[in-house]
This record gives sequence, structure tokens and C-alpha cells, in this order.
Amino acid sequence: MKREEYLRELKLVLEEDNFGPVEEAISYFNELLEDRMMDEGLDEEAAVATMEAPREAARQLLHTRTAQEEQKQEAANAEEEPFKPGVRTIDVKAGLVKNIIIRDRNQRLIVRGWDKDSIVIHHPESKKIRYDVTLEDGALSLIRRPQEFQFFNFDVEVFDSKMREVTLDVPKELAAELNLRTSNGKLSVEQVNCWGVANLTTSNSALELRNFSAKDINAKSSNGSLTLNQVTSQKEIFAGTSNSKIRADQARANDKLTLKTSNGGIEVHGLFSPAISLTTSNAKIHGELPGSMADYAITSGTSNSKNNLPKSQVGSSKTLSVFTSNAKIELDFENGQPTQQAQQDRPQDSEENMAEQIEAWAERTAQQAEVWAGRTANWAEEISQKLADKLSRAFDDKPRDPKDS
Repeated sequence: MKREEYLRELKLVLEEDNFGPVEEAISYFNELLEDRMMDEGLDEEAAVATMEAPREAARQLLHTRTAQEEQKQEAANAEEEPFKPGVRTIDVKAGLVKNIIIRDRNQRLIVRGWDKDSIVIHHPESKKIRYDVTLEDGALSLIRRPQEFQFFNFDVEVFDSKMREVTLDVPKELAAELNLRTSNGKLSVEQVNCWGVANLTTSNSALELRNFSAKDINAKSSNGSLTLNQVTSQKEIFAGTSNSKIRADQARANDKLTLKTSNGGIEVHGLFSPAISLTTSNAKIHGELPGSMADYAITSGTSNSKNNLPKSQVGSSKTLSVFTSNAKIELDFENGQPTQQAQQDRPQDSEENMAEQIEAWAERTAQQAEVWAGRTANWAEEISQKLADKLSRAFDDKPRDPKDS
């Protein structure tokens, strides 16, 4: 069963049972499915298969609602002190940590190198945002708790920017691995030499690496741009996204360097690796590579546009693979470039004009997709807050029993 079908059936059951905040419940289950798809690498059908059947899920929601009513009444009777939101700090000696694991969502994740020998994490904490922190066997973990569905928590949480990000300050020479994941928020790393493997993942937002090195680098996003500036790997660099652009300046990988996206351009300047692979679709690949064209064994190709590289060329032990579609390939070389089209099947002028128009449209579309993806999380939060306000007012305006006055 697909996610949309599951949510539709659940909505029908909730409406039949006269369940109150139906849309809020559907939004909660949609986010729950998205988390399982991302955290466990499941497709829609596999994620839905892990859920209770729609009618059983509705029954559990009603049970949860009753339990929360009782908890709310108990809290009111006990006059508990209200929870105080704020930024919490975790300070650990760097020598105790061999692996840093962060799992978050809907938050920016910022990693910075500094000249201290400690690892410091600053993270927000509120009624809706809670984390589990552990340090076991050299693994320092900050794991965001799953969001609980609340029926009566209509408080709108409005915080400053510090409450919408997690920051990680580490020694510039970090003797540990990095295993970081967030979603709907920018992930950035700068001024760090990581002695271990770095796995860095976000979605629907940008990922930026600046003055960063690691034993192995695996950087992934979706619907967000990727930026690599002064990035080095002892082994491989893989940087992949979708529906957005990639820009790499002075990136070096001793074994292999791969940049991969779709519907977004790739711009490169100064890539150093014995095996370079650049792949996208519906967007241009351009920039400058070190050396001369003769230094590379080349395979390349595009469709409906120009390519200044040969489709196939035998060269030195270094390999260069460049592929796109419906857009140009324009790669120069520091020591000279071909002056004519190397691709044999050159389109006619009318076809070239059409291809250039398609390329321009594809680039505009990719840029717009990146902007819209970046705003989606904020819009969703604003809608949620407005809904909470309306529901809160609805409860405040509900007629009271004269006996209660």
C-alpha cells in the first residue's frame, strides 16, 4: 500500500469515529512515515507495512487521547512547574570520543573546528523538541526523539534562531568519525580535519563543506545544493543530490571523486583525483580541470546540445567521465582545451537554439525547486502554528456548563 492510500484510509476511519483534530493526526502519521523511510532506507510500501492497519491506528489514537486527558488533569491538579525551553550544552573531552552520531530533523546542523581539546554540542530543548544523549564505548550520540502526537498541546513555540539549530564544535584535528544526519535543514562543516570516515546527510536543504578533510567522505542531500570548497579525502569523495546544483572548488580525492545530481548544473574548478565522474541531467556541466585534455582517458556524452569533450579518448591512467542530457558540456583545462567541438554528431543550428532554451529552462526550474524546497519547512511550521491558534481559540470559546461557574 502506498503512503497516500494509507493516509486516505486512516482519515476516513477517523472521520467515521468523529475524531477531533483529523488533519493534525494525518500530518503526524505522514511525518512518522517519512522518518521511517529516511532512517531505515525504506520505500513507501515497506514503510507502510511497518504501520498498524488504519482502523487499529485509529483505535490507538483514541486510547492515547483518553490517556492524555487524564495526564493533563493530573498535571493541573498537581500544579506542576512549567517546562522551561532553552539551549542545552554538552561538553565532552575529545579524547573520550571516537565516533560522533547525530540524528535530527527540521533543524540546521552546523559543525565548526576550533582550537580546544573538547567537543561541545549546543542543542535546543522544548516541549516538542527532545533529545537522548549518550556516550558509550567512544560513541557520542545525540538522537532526536520521535515526535509524540499531542491532542491538547496547542502552545505555539516561537523561538530565536538558536532554538532552530544544533551546533557541534570539535577540535580542528578530530580523531573521530562523523556520522551526521538531519532533514529540512542546512548541514555545514568547516575548518575540520576528520581522521575517520565522514557520512553527512540532509534533505530538502543545502549541504556545504569548506576547508574540510576526512579519510572517506560521503555527502548526500536531496532537493538542495551541494558546495565543496577546499575538500580533501584520503580515499574517495562522493557528493550527491537531486534537483539542485553542485559546485566544487579545489576538491581532492586520492582514489575517486564523484559528483552526481539531476536537474541541476555541475560547476567545477580544480578537481584532483585519478578518477573523476561528473553526472547530471537536464543541466550544464562546466568549469576548469587541471592539466590538459591529453592527461585523461575520457568518456563523455550529452543529448540535444554541445559537448567540447570527445565521446571517447584513450589517455593516461587518469579517467574522466562526464555525462548530462539536454544541456552543454563545457570543460576547459588549465593547459589548454580543444578549440572545436569534439563530439561528432553536432546538432544543426535550429536544434542548438532549442537545446539552449531547454537548458536555460532546466536551470531556472532547478533554481526555483531549490528555493521552494528551502521554504517548505517554514511554511509547514507556519501552517501548523495557525492551526494550533485556531484550535486553541476554539477550546477557549467553547460554551461552559453553568455549573462550572
